[in-house]
Amino acid sequence: MANNSLVTSVTHSNADVLVGKQKPYWVEVQLVDELGNAVANIPWKAESHHPNEGRIKQLTYSGVSDAEGLIRIDMPHGLEMRLFLEADPLAKEMEKRSLRVGRDAEADSTVRLDALGKGYKWHYATIGELCRAVPSAYDLRKGEVWPIFHFPLNTRFKGFTIRTNELEVRHVLEICPFRAWELVLHHQKDYSIANALNLGVAATLAYADDNALDTVSITQFFINQCQDLSRLPQLHKDGSSWNVLAQDVPFNERYYPPVFMDTSRETLVEVKKNKDEPLSDKNQTKVIKPDGDTQLFYVYNTDEIIVSWRGTASRFDAGTDLAFRPVKTEFCDENKTQCSSLLTSGKVHTGFWSGYNRVESKFKKEIEILSDLTETLDLFICGHSLGGALALIHSVVLKSRSPLLYTYGMPRTFTKEAISQLSDITHFRHVNDSDPVPAVPPEANLDNELYRIWGPLGGTLGFFWSLGELITYQMISWGDCFWHHGNPVVFLTTEQSREWGECKINLPNPAGCISIRRLLPLKTKIYLVPSLAEQEMQDAGKNQKEFIESLTKVDLREYFPKGGNPERGANIKVYEHFMTSYMPFINNKLLELIDKSGITERRTFVEHSYNVDLFKKQMKENVKEIPVKEYVRNEILLNIEGLLDVSLSPMLSLSSGINSLVRYANYGGEVIEYV
Repeated sequence: MANNSLVTSVTHSNADVLVGKQKPYWVEVQLVDELGNAVANIPWKAESHHPNEGRIKQLTYSGVSDAEGLIRIDMPHGLEMRLFLEADPLAKEMEKRSLRVGRDAEADSTVRLDALGKGYKWHYATIGELCRAVPSAYDLRKGEVWPIFHFPLNTRFKGFTIRTNELEVRHVLEICPFRAWELVLHHQKDYSIANALNLGVAATLAYADDNALDTVSITQFFINQCQDLSRLPQLHKDGSSWNVLAQDVPFNERYYPPVFMDTSRETLVEVKKNKDEPLSDKNQTKVIKPDGDTQLFYVYNTDEIIVSWRGTASRFDAGTDLAFRPVKTEFCDENKTQCSSLLTSGKVHTGFWSGYNRVESKFKKEIEILSDLTETLDLFICGHSLGGALALIHSVVLKSRSPLLYTYGMPRTFTKEAISQLSDITHFRHVNDSDPVPAVPPEANLDNELYRIWGPLGGTLGFFWSLGELITYQMISWGDCFWHHGNPVVFLTTEQSREWGECKINLPNPAGCISIRRLLPLKTKIYLVPSLAEQEMQDAGKNQKEFIESLTKVDLREYFPKGGNPERGANIKVYEHFMTSYMPFINNKLLELIDKSGITERRTFVEHSYNVDLFKKQMKENVKEIPVKEYVRNEILLNIEGLLDVSLSPMLSLSSGINSLVRYANYGGEVIEYV
């Protein structure tokens, strides 16, 4: 019996057609991506099942989609048909295709609207649903499974079914690109609000665990969520959730499973019987006991590596924070026969240094692999609180690899002499208003006479002495004091007061006059990146340029002292130390910048700017009664915040940047300030 054959286009130009009578039935399937572009040159096979005889050769068709992504099949029957696409060519092609912004398969599809408008039938599918098996050209990594989004459990490997009543019509098959999510990060010396958000997410994730079954674990985020294209990946923390700023990349460029290190756990390591033999199954293993309570993780893909250190999360961590005698940055081998110093001079917080060295000692193999990866990948390091201090130490260790460091609410870690050697490290240090942790250890040389008097207890007792001095504002500096490193990024609540004089007159003898000062009712929290004032503003407007010229380095040092913190008042608020206080403010500001850029029309974000505008109006109305120094200070700070628009420039310059920003805005929401 002669073969029934396929036709891959309406014109039948490449068909090995059966000579004779025209087939009485036909169907067309057009393959397109989410942007409506044709998916051409994909091998396919279609099969019909006879109700009595099952699958037979004469009812099997095969071919390749044409330049328009079109498949046409002419057949002598009206039976149900199942279409399969070849896995490897389809996966490789769909890796090259980008996602549309909206992630609702049906509601956000412009392909659907176009197809239905032309009288066609529309369908949406992932590659796993259209193929018989997984692509052979892709290898799963240790700890991975094929992502459920691309290979749904109930429909994978079942093909595209065309029922009897769906013949003699064109079916437009919209195929989801074979992609994965990647956090958008910019390896640059200038401040990026995208970095602030996404490295804040990574710093918060360090408090999670590595249990793949935990829905909020590090592994779930970088593997499950970053391979699920139905929605943006989300950070979940203490009942709150935040989207990340993500872009889609080819599936083959997805994140490798994250590596989590925890010194508080027992760990198994391989031990070579002979130091010259390679590691193998024949080698023995030994158990390394818990040592302290330091945690971090790293995760990487084809172009970047993220290292995130956990902050204070236990009583042991609190002890690490308190024991801050300054010590030299000295490395020694196991036998302490060879020692070298990380820095030529200056000292480091002993508790942080000890916590860092526990990781170096217990996870030698993992740290070596991490170090090797940094030779070719862009290196991003982050941490919150104690994690920020450990992240800074790690950045110093990897200084030659050009780390980009973002920290949140970190304490002082090195002394002034040490900091003077770290100018090459790009570091943006976020301080949230009255967060108390950036104020400790205080700016004093704690390696002083009091330590010598208290002996071994000096590291702890010195903390309470120093904290007492801090609270009473009687701090005195001795020699090589603790200093902060990096460019400050300050979320600062700004207030205004009005001042007037009142005189009491009782004739015939007038009484004296007094000055009365009261706070005005409105305040606002502003996002300050003073380094932007020193940055060249190529696209700035005239007013911004004039402001930059007038804002001298003396002005900056007055409000943002080098090595220290800006004046934040005495109202210490512990809750402002948590990442759940840092992340909403970054989120609000990013949404406002997206709104101001004019790239999205669906939603408007004015929560932050509304408060700032009210504050400016209050300044204008009370200009004659606001103390001059206070008025000038607030005007300078508000102008500095106005420079933050430039922090969005790296996103706008990316080919996928606008889509990422619009997607973030469409799925994001503001947090109400000053409820």
